[in-house]
Amino acid sequence: MVVTSGQWDAPTESGVGALSPKYPFMLARLPGLPPIAAGAIVLFAAMPPGANAYIFAVQYQRRVKPALGAVALSTLLATTTLPVMVWVVAG
Repeated sequence: MVVTSGQWDAPTESGVGALSPKYPFMLARLPGLPPIAAGAIVLFAAMPPGANAYIFAVQYQRRVKPALGAVALSTLLATTTLPVMVWVVAG
């Protein structure tokens, strides 16, 4: 969450799950990290945001529609990005 003018703003980025796993994936390639741990890190980073972003938006009456759209879009995109990430991690 971001604080602006003393009020909480809901996150408005969508499709974050499709881009954010690249950094944990690079870190997971560091020597000494077991492959199972590296795979878990990458897959957790690829997961879509939960409904809590929408719940906070409703609670604080800030950017409810963008939060709802971000959660819905990222969940929809996860149906294609998560299988790809599993394939990348497993391969």
